[in-house]
Amino acid sequence: MPPYQAHLTSEKRIEERTRTRLRSGKLVTLDGRFITECHFHNIAGGGARIRVVGQCAIPIRFWLFDDQHRSALITEIVWRKDAELGVRFVDNAGVPYLSDAMLNALSGKYYSL
Repeated sequence: MPPYQAHLTSEKRIEERTRTRLRSGKLVTLDGRFITECHFHNIAGGGARIRVVGQCAIPIRFWLFDDQHRSALITEIVWRKDAELGVRFVDNAGVPYLSDAMLNALSGKYYSL
């Protein structure tokens, strides 16, 4: 960004974000229970902006499953506006990883546990 534009942005993320289109995912509690589906708006190295599908209670920390990559990361809500959430990826050694069976179930065409 040119120096004369640096003051025009309130950008706080460290890494550049990557816009996504029609990329889906799922929110799962830290103990492995399905919460809801979501769509990614953009992803940065340290977090993402997502839109949840439907109204439901969402905890501050949860697993964010990426349908495209069939993987999940622990996330923490940084901001919320209606159905959109800004989340950052966090490390938490105390939370067990989702099992291969759970990841396979989440990646299925028709999700069910």
